[in-house]
Amino acid sequence: MRQSTFECRSVSHHRAPLAIRERLSLTAAQQLEWLARQRHTQVAILSTCNRLELYAYVPAGDQADALWAGLLDVQGIDPNEIAGYTMSASGSDAVRHLFRVAAGLESMALGEPQILGQVIAAHQQAHAQGTAGAALSLLFRAAIHAAKRAHSETSIAFGAVSVSSLGIARAEAELGSLANRRILILGAGEIAQTVAKALAQRKIADVVLVSRTYEHARRLAAEWQFRARPMTELKDALIDADLLFTTSSAPFILLTRDELESVMRLRGGRPLCIVDLAVPRDVDPAAAEIPGIALYDLDTLQGVIETTLAERRAMIPLVERILDEEQAAFWNDYHGRTVAPTIQRLRERAEQVRQAELSRVFNRLPPESEHERLLFDQFSHRFMNKMLHQLTENLKAKAGNEDGALLAAVARDLFGLEDNA
Repeated sequence: MRQSTFECRSVSHHRAPLAIRERLSLTAAQQLEWLARQRHTQVAILSTCNRLELYAYVPAGDQADALWAGLLDVQGIDPNEIAGYTMSASGSDAVRHLFRVAAGLESMALGEPQILGQVIAAHQQAHAQGTAGAALSLLFRAAIHAAKRAHSETSIAFGAVSVSSLGIARAEAELGSLANRRILILGAGEIAQTVAKALAQRKIADVVLVSRTYEHARRLAAEWQFRARPMTELKDALIDADLLFTTSSAPFILLTRDELESVMRLRGGRPLCIVDLAVPRDVDPAAAEIPGIALYDLDTLQGVIETTLAERRAMIPLVERILDEEQAAFWNDYHGRTVAPTIQRLRERAEQVRQAELSRVFNRLPPESEHERLLFDQFSHRFMNKMLHQLTENLKAKAGNEDGALLAAVARDLFGLEDNA
């Protein structure tokens, strides 16, 4: 029986442009539906605006490749088509990658805390669909714990920027102070919430929210004392606005070039700044060619990041040291759990033999020999423990390295134990 290992397949902003990443964007419903079909496999999906990643605990890398191909097929994509953008990692490399992702070391905005919440959500989603499994859950819990420790013991996440704050910084670079600007937010999901919160903290009052579900926009607007308008009034809201943030989770373009050209004709020559934070994009990229429109998307935000990195970059060695410690603890725990079933089964088998031999001895003793029975029971129990002690200690000692699984397999074979570890 082949030993299972951790596998990761990833497409992220490190290798893939936005045009590729938006094709890989999966809705929550698509993720749940796909995971529901993998009930007998340990697998989880991490899908954010900057990455699509698959984590699995499987006997072979080709099985992980098959799972990855199946996940990409949800969007009709052939793995070979994006092979040049795909990162593959196995074993300790896959474990290290998840730890780094959870801690924010792999984020577009170094140290951003939002990614930890997304890793937690990915684990919860897999658990709810029955695909987390013992080993994968152990990995995710360890990565989450490591990230929390990194955030609490270093300043890697202190003052860290998010995608939303990057978008606001880009808008400020284009328009200057936003204090007297009329701002429109399209969408009412997680990113819209962070944008609205950031604008409220800047004491910006003239903000309107529009969403495909008006009640969602109304509720979010009420939270920050902004205004909400229904989707049917989007064009009118665009005519009034100086700045538009788009954040929806729509799987298609919401604002075409033709629609925005129509809007610009009605604005009397007033420019419009658009920051598209959605994946897939909400705004037709061709709208950037319209006179008067300044259009920015996630890829164009990269330049803003450099000015925010110096202090957090200094924290990277300390964060990596914490992650190394937590990975070592994880592997000790993981290998310990690998040999634990073997030790338990070995003791169960020894106890079965002990009880069988005691029965034979007790059958030869007279009924009144309670004292002798107690002595035989105590002697056999101590003898069994002493015989098993060195073997179990060796198994536990080897559990923390690569010999642990092999030694456990040898023990199961030598003692005729069922291979259920």
